[in-house]
Amino acid sequence: MEMPSGPDVLPWYVEWAWIGGYSSLSTLVLIFNLLIIFSVAKNKFLHYSFHYVVVALAFRNQLRVWLALCLLFLAKLIETPQLLEHTYLLPVNTTTEDIDLTQAANMPMTCKILSMSDHLLMTTLMFYLAALSVYMFCRHPNPPFSAASETTLKLHGIAPVKERFWVSPLLIIFPPLLSTLLCLPVPLMPEIHPMIALPGGSLCNIHDGIKFSTYQFSIAIIGFYLPAAIVIFLMIGLSIRRCISCSGGPCVSSFCKEEIVLAFLTLPYIPAYLAMYLPLLDNYLQKLNAPQTNLQQYLTPEIARAAEMGIGLMLPIVVFTMLQGYRKFSSKPDGSDIRMSRKDMNNHQPTAPDNRLSQASFDLDLSHRNSYYQQ
Repeated sequence: MEMPSGPDVLPWYVEWAWIGGYSSLSTLVLIFNLLIIFSVAKNKFLHYSFHYVVVALAFRNQLRVWLALCLLFLAKLIETPQLLEHTYLLPVNTTTEDIDLTQAANMPMTCKILSMSDHLLMTTLMFYLAALSVYMFCRHPNPPFSAASETTLKLHGIAPVKERFWVSPLLIIFPPLLSTLLCLPVPLMPEIHPMIALPGGSLCNIHDGIKFSTYQFSIAIIGFYLPAAIVIFLMIGLSIRRCISCSGGPCVSSFCKEEIVLAFLTLPYIPAYLAMYLPLLDNYLQKLNAPQTNLQQYLTPEIARAAEMGIGLMLPIVVFTMLQGYRKFSSKPDGSDIRMSRKDMNNHQPTAPDNRLSQASFDLDLSHRNSYYQQ
């Protein structure tokens, strides 16, 4: 999927700039995505399917950081083969003398694990976004205000969102299960692709003739283009439904904000994944005798990987900015839901008759009768 690029030996300052950038960026991604988990755990009003998937995405972002750091560490470890011999990354009874450790054939098990992890984490994200878009399209446009206990209403004025018991497990388990089935050919066939996190540090290199296989193209179609198309079309449908909902009743709610969060998450990941699959796209454009993108000289595979890992900061930035419940770290509902609940209660509350008006009408009628009988 990725092609090696860059010189074999980097100047020390360029190398340390990349390492320092990875260290700083990975620390930020790990810390802020960890805060998401604590926010959801502390607020019972976030205990439903959408936020469970957000926690799963935060966990996925952390694993993506660790994978990038493993590629970076392995690229530097290969430069000192003496240390590599004391690890379990090489096959048994294999020495580092006169072999190219950047080739997948010399580290088959390590490259299988790395390749499968890379595909698994990339496709899981897109399947989660597609599942979220389907889930949002099938639910109500605004939170249903179910009946709550008197204590809950006095404390918060609204009840937590209730769903069917099977919705959350299905949304959490199905996307990674589908990704695992899609990635099974990597260890079984095997289907290994080159990976690079540092200029000149390409790993798991294979022959150019099998680098862009049918399986790699299938991964790109099923694991990226298809989920991205589903998300885009359903987001258009959600936008139309939101316009209709706003014209006929309440508009801003936590569900509305969650739809905005999904849109803001999808927008940066689509160009980032396009950059990751850019060598594959150019290869098939060349086979079709079509003009290539000519973007690989600017968006090299190592830049695309670093940018995709850095977009892991987008999730905490968006949820902490758009959703109030994440910033409270306590069991408090969204302010827009409280306002909508009060309006809903006022609209459905029966109006009691005016006793003063009824008494006045009765007195007037009684006086008319008295005057009639006196006549």
